[in-house]
Amino acid sequence: MKKRILSLLLCAALALPGAGTALAAVKDVPQQEKAAVLRELEIMVGDETGALHLERTVTRAEFTKLLIAASTYKDMAGQNANTDPYPDVSYRAWYAPYVRAAVDAGFVRGDEAGWFHPQATITLQEGATMAVRLLGYQDGDFAAPWPAGQMGLYHSLDLDQGVAAQNNTDPLTRQDCLHIFYNLLCANNKSGQSYVNLLGHTLNADGEVDVPALFRVEQEGPIPLTGAWRTLLPFDVDTALVYRDGERSTLAELREYDLLYWAEDQAILFASSDAQGSMGALTASVDGPVVAQGDWQSQLPFPLSEASSITRNGLAATAGDIKTLDVVYWSEYTKAVTVYAKTAWGTVEAITPSLASPTAVVVAGVTYPLETFQAQYAFSDLGQFRKGDSVLLLLGRTGGVAAVQSLDTRSDLRQVGVVSALGSATYTDDTDNAYARRTVTFTATDGRSYTYPYAWKDADDLPLGSLVEVTVTDGQAKVARLSRRSITGVVSQDAAQKGGVALSPEVEILDTYGETVCATVAPARLAGVRLSGDMVRYVDTDENGAVTALILDNVTGDLHRYGILTDLEVVNSSMLTQSVLTFDLGGSQQVIPVNGKTFPVREGPACLMMDGQTVKNARSLTKLQDVSLEGYTAVSDDTAYPLADNAAYYIYSRADKLYTLSTRAQVLAGNYSLSAWYDTAPERGGRVRVILAEGL
Repeated sequence: MKKRILSLLLCAALALPGAGTALAAVKDVPQQEKAAVLRELEIMVGDETGALHLERTVTRAEFTKLLIAASTYKDMAGQNANTDPYPDVSYRAWYAPYVRAAVDAGFVRGDEAGWFHPQATITLQEGATMAVRLLGYQDGDFAAPWPAGQMGLYHSLDLDQGVAAQNNTDPLTRQDCLHIFYNLLCANNKSGQSYVNLLGHTLNADGEVDVPALFRVEQEGPIPLTGAWRTLLPFDVDTALVYRDGERSTLAELREYDLLYWAEDQAILFASSDAQGSMGALTASVDGPVVAQGDWQSQLPFPLSEASSITRNGLAATAGDIKTLDVVYWSEYTKAVTVYAKTAWGTVEAITPSLASPTAVVVAGVTYPLETFQAQYAFSDLGQFRKGDSVLLLLGRTGGVAAVQSLDTRSDLRQVGVVSALGSATYTDDTDNAYARRTVTFTATDGRSYTYPYAWKDADDLPLGSLVEVTVTDGQAKVARLSRRSITGVVSQDAAQKGGVALSPEVEILDTYGETVCATVAPARLAGVRLSGDMVRYVDTDENGAVTALILDNVTGDLHRYGILTDLEVVNSSMLTQSVLTFDLGGSQQVIPVNGKTFPVREGPACLMMDGQTVKNARSLTKLQDVSLEGYTAVSDDTAYPLADNAAYYIYSRADKLYTLSTRAQVLAGNYSLSAWYDTAPERGGRVRVILAEGL
């Protein structure tokens, strides 16, 4: 009979509006997570050290404080009152404001005699009653006498998950309260609304408090999970709460290059595996820039001596390597310092889209975005620079303008390169009057093309392909022709290596062919190459003899096109000699007529050498037989020949004399005999350009 009555009471409780509509039971939430949530919401904050003392029992006064802290009445508790809310609760007591707010909200009642008993230990039935009142239920909502209805609802809403107290009169500990108040946040109130929503927060899909969302505002970071990432966090990660992509996780589930954020006070680690957005987020965590001049180091949030790393132009550096006018960035969290020492200079040709809101500037024929507010201001109608001014641009991490200075006082700037075009342009002086100037465009060793005004008597002053240097005199860029300056020896990768040709870590290399074809070369591309006098057009070296700028004469062969010459026809007449070349270039057949020339080339793998639209030469490649492919090399007679990055793979049918473009994977998967075809010897800069596969 007793069990039947209890069942009926529980059913009555479940029949209440909104009752039984709690979200999924929060059985698997770690206690550490619950504590972090209650601390963050300032419901249960602990003592001055943060300790929660979960083993202690709780008084009615203390529970009332927790109740108000978890309610929408929390701001009322600070209001002054000069009357006692109960005969045994003096308005001077620390807990009086909370009791007063709880009385006004209808959360608490005194006993029959009107006493509150603030120092008495609260029982489960009393705490449960206050809890369901917080959810909007009043005593009149229950048909059964107290506390049966309230306890039935307490259980049906899963407010009992994790609570050790089982009997109605059991005392509540602080640990019990931790579970009750967390469960309250996840329950629905009488109106059917998730209670935590009333406090401005959300639940996740599992019906638990959404911790990543709760801590999103105060998250710090990010840093990438790589290297000594643990040392960069302000707490011991082995004891931290861990979330990955919004889900509860573990340290073992994190992956290298996850992006890490954290909430320091609660020792919570948040990881994101979103590769697409991670770089943008990481970039956003980089501060700066500041120009290295004056007291610039004071703008860093840490002493430069404490930097975890310093890079300059992408290379490892030290504080002593940072030069005046370098552009400096930093990460407050990783203490990494990133420095850029790239500049551009010349006459301001345009400021776009307007002086009122400039976003880009055109200098020496190149458009540079304005990367910082400082640069935007300098070129605005509020700043000092206008069209026609001679400026020095300090370029930042995106290649845009981080800062700008006048060119008037500079005389140490210099660029070298080759002339790629001659023309004319219209410039504007400082009074906004337009004037025309002849121009020279040259490709510098950094690979960019710059255009400067240049006065010449005739076009022979600077023929296409000639060597030039650009310097600054009296604030103006001056273009002058250079004489050939060569160097010989084997190129070493280590600038400190003695003997041979040592390259500076910041060397700029330009390979050229003919009058108009040129491209930059990575230093590693020349490793082991033996340079002779005819291979080098110009060289600059630093005080230690390391090469800082190098202009080559068709050394790498990378400026040409490679494929299969499938047909060659030479027509000779009394009036004209014409060669008709049919090339397969990347699977596309191209017929190329050339008047007045014949070439030392035969059908098969070949090189097509062009200067702009003009065919300058065509020659056959050299064959290596019985080849095996090992990594990025073709091995023949125990000698490894490096493969070009864009080596072409063809399957050849001897019966049909047919070449079919293929891939490395297909060639290796078939039963083929391989031959490799290279342009010049590796020590001269050559590479294997074509791999032919023939069926066995």
